[in-house]
Amino acid sequence: MPIRYVGRQPFFRGKTLHEIARNLKNLGVGRVVARSNLLRYPEKSFYRLTKVIPDMTDATLRQCTAWGLKTFRGEELGEFRIDSGHKADWILIPKDEEESFCTIDAKHEKKSDIPQFVQFPPLLKALVQQEMEAQGQDSSKPMKLPINIHKGVVSRIKQAEDKL
Repeated sequence: MPIRYVGRQPFFRGKTLHEIARNLKNLGVGRVVARSNLLRYPEKSFYRLTKVIPDMTDATLRQCTAWGLKTFRGEELGEFRIDSGHKADWILIPKDEEESFCTIDAKHEKKSDIPQFVQFPPLLKALVQQEMEAQGQDSSKPMKLPINIHKGVVSRIKQAEDKL
């Protein structure tokens, strides 16, 4: 009888961080690991392990607490606790490839610029002008709608200086 799989296929390809670290000398401190789902970005994303504490109470031996120097999309962010070590998508970078893998290309450094303001949509502009006229304000000035961008680690967008 053939095996028949039901449900979605898992997208994790690799091992857990503890499965990798427990087979290395000094629990992998100083070695470079990366999550396979972060390899989709053109910039490099990886961790250089600084401290690994295995969870010996876990019966499956899949849990550990680890810290590492984080490089996300080509930017070095400092030392962080690795919270996703239990996910089975970690890969170990071989020692002879670490130097070439950890070099950051300057061609991906450019961040895209977007304006701080955009034109109002026609219907919204008409509604705002009606409200301004009803309140007795001057509605003849050109109106622009401000854009609010969440600025974080993942968002690599910077806003251009734009004057009203």
